[in-house]
Amino acid sequence: MRRAVTAVVLLGVVVIAAFVYLERRAKKAEEEITTPHEELIDIGAVVTRVRSLNRLETSEMRITHVATIKQTYKWVPDAFGGDSLTLLAAGDVIAGFDFSQLTENDVTRDATGGVILHLPAPQILVTRLDNNATRVINRNTGVLRREDPDMESRARAHVETMIRDEALKAGILKQAEDNGEKVLAELLHTLGFQRVRFVFEKPTLFRGAS
Repeated sequence: MRRAVTAVVLLGVVVIAAFVYLERRAKKAEEEITTPHEELIDIGAVVTRVRSLNRLETSEMRITHVATIKQTYKWVPDAFGGDSLTLLAAGDVIAGFDFSQLTENDVTRDATGGVILHLPAPQILVTRLDNNATRVINRNTGVLRREDPDMESRARAHVETMIRDEALKAGILKQAEDNGEKVLAELLHTLGFQRVRFVFEKPTLFRGAS
């Protein structure tokens, strides 16, 4: 009889302890749901990290172009005085961002606490010919003249510009902007910013370096 009473008492203690534990756990869960979590994150860290990227390359295109350059005389047939060269060129165009001038004024917060980052427009960072894939495929020089030794150099300079223009027409700047947004969003998420919005300047077609 005494053992039965002891067992009942122990069972009652276990039930009460379990009830108290569950009640405390439910109260803690309710507090976590209803109490806002506040975290202070320095916006200056955004500028520091993004600016440290300096020149961020986010898009690359391979362009092939064929161009012909000619020299002719009005009263002399090309067979005698003309000079022409056709160049098959291949090159790479790289676009991205220059973050070196980014300042703290370019980072703000919206009403919900999210981050708004004002960024420069994407631009062409590099345009370069692939010398191994670029070659003269045709050269015609009149029988009464010598080849112009600088014609190929001028053709290469012209083709480099054309390759850049073709990449712009193909949308390399939009591609660079989209890719840059993904890279920066991932970076800012690692810093603790979950709500991020980017505002880009409008691109200028003639901006950039070659």
